[in-house]
Amino acid sequence: MSIYIPRYYQTAANNAAWDFLNNKAGNPLIVLPTGAGKSLVIAMLVEQAIEFGCRVVVLQHRKELIQQNAEKIQILLPKIKIGIFSAGLKSKQIEEDVICAGIQSVYRKAYSFGRRELILIDEAHLTSDDDDTMYGQFLADIKVGDPKQRVVGLTATPFRTGTGPLCGRNRLFQRICHESFTGDLIREGYLCEITNRPATATVDTSGIKLRGGEFIEQDAQRAFDTSDNVSAACAEIVAKCHDRHSVLVFSAGVGHAEHIVATLNDMTTDTVGLITGETFPMERSATLADFKAGRLRWLVNCDVLTTGFDAPCIDAICVLRATMSPGLFAQIVGRGLRKHESVTNCLVLDFGENIKRHGSLDDPKYGRASAAFAGSPEEPAENNGRGKECPNCGLDVAARSAECGDCGFVFPVKHEPTADTESEITGKALPRVLHVTRVTWAKHTKKGGGDALPTLRIDYDCTQGEGFMKETVSEWVCIEHDGYAQTKAGLWWQARSKTYCPQTVADAITMLYANVCRHPSTITTEMDGKYFRIKSVEFTTDKPEPIELDPDASAVRVFSGFDDDVPF
Repeated sequence: MSIYIPRYYQTAANNAAWDFLNNKAGNPLIVLPTGAGKSLVIAMLVEQAIEFGCRVVVLQHRKELIQQNAEKIQILLPKIKIGIFSAGLKSKQIEEDVICAGIQSVYRKAYSFGRRELILIDEAHLTSDDDDTMYGQFLADIKVGDPKQRVVGLTATPFRTGTGPLCGRNRLFQRICHESFTGDLIREGYLCEITNRPATATVDTSGIKLRGGEFIEQDAQRAFDTSDNVSAACAEIVAKCHDRHSVLVFSAGVGHAEHIVATLNDMTTDTVGLITGETFPMERSATLADFKAGRLRWLVNCDVLTTGFDAPCIDAICVLRATMSPGLFAQIVGRGLRKHESVTNCLVLDFGENIKRHGSLDDPKYGRASAAFAGSPEEPAENNGRGKECPNCGLDVAARSAECGDCGFVFPVKHEPTADTESEITGKALPRVLHVTRVTWAKHTKKGGGDALPTLRIDYDCTQGEGFMKETVSEWVCIEHDGYAQTKAGLWWQARSKTYCPQTVADAITMLYANVCRHPSTITTEMDGKYFRIKSVEFTTDKPEPIELDPDASAVRVFSGFDDDVPF
């Protein structure tokens, strides 16, 4: 058995795929973010397939992925010989029950593999529904040997630029059987945290023309590859990456990449690596080895390291290019999501307005509710009043439906989507630390609330940074409520005082007058929906010792509104 213990979502993905294969028609798709461990899921699928007596082909498009998947499967199944069919790896094995193969090497040789009940496709977003493609030709030919043969796809991005989602009624994959989301896996500690410093040398992409749903490469390179733009971007990269050890840079073209390398060489004393499609294989392997080992701090690439490149040491990604593809941008940023003991977080600098264009990478609907996902800037046709087809699962739904009742797909609206880019990856405002200058409290009664219970309202007058920006942040403590709200109120009070938690708002205000609660010095706020909520509080002193309250203290007036307030 494997030395690896599967994570919960890897087990869930494997189980969901087999549940689909056993109980539903068609082909399922597994969606896992870059760095989440698709190779191990592939190995788990193969293990179960072998137990069922199936023979398997695992398809990839690059030799690095072929080697990586073969090694993971071999670790999981040490008693089974794993074959490799790849011209790039100089191996053409066809007899083994499990073959890891490069699609470019095998698409005309499907008949050589005999009976194969299960085909696994890694990086499934690179497939096409066109039967004339390499994937289409291979799958059609191999199905002749076994008409019941099934396909499982694995990808980090379940959509293509221009054509929309991978799944649909008449497509290679019918349904997403399992999906794990980037934001969830970051919060749970399975993926590396992202830290963001907005790029100031951003290139205006509004004038770059499109062809086939993507920026025209020559036009994009002209926009990015000017002396001023390259110099400004490189200067910003050097300044903001001064504490980073492995910096990966994405360029808009080969000439642009060479210009970046020359400029970085002038600005730093470090050697700057370069990899493009024109780099010789031996030089490329040596450069990648130096970068992964930490001997090379800077690595600039052009359209080479967007998929299948595994270097967990990366702690900064600089995107000096623009793309209309949310999938491609997710793949680029995904190079920095893998965990590594030497990396606390990964810095992302976006110079191509990609986050503004595509929205939040950790949004569960990233790439779906946009024109790029729908395949067109127009809303799906209403089929002459007879309804429309869900592009995700193929279900016929009412023409005016906003969401598919079967798979939950949200139909895109006609206006161009926008994203809050205050946080460069999450799309939401970053947590803020505010200095508290004054605190006031009052009894708050909901207007027109009838029998609604009163709450204790606390207002924090704050400054940010050097004190030029002033604002007030409020919170409501539900002292007289029951259940969870009351529990939270008790915890709020315990964090501030050694005295018992009062039972009424009036008693709370009396005790606040008696100075039984310690004074806050700073508060940290975090965006929750449309508003900032208090996440944590720091105090200037320890909790005050309990004191005897004057029995007549309850005579102190209780505020009915916020016009009358009292500071700590």
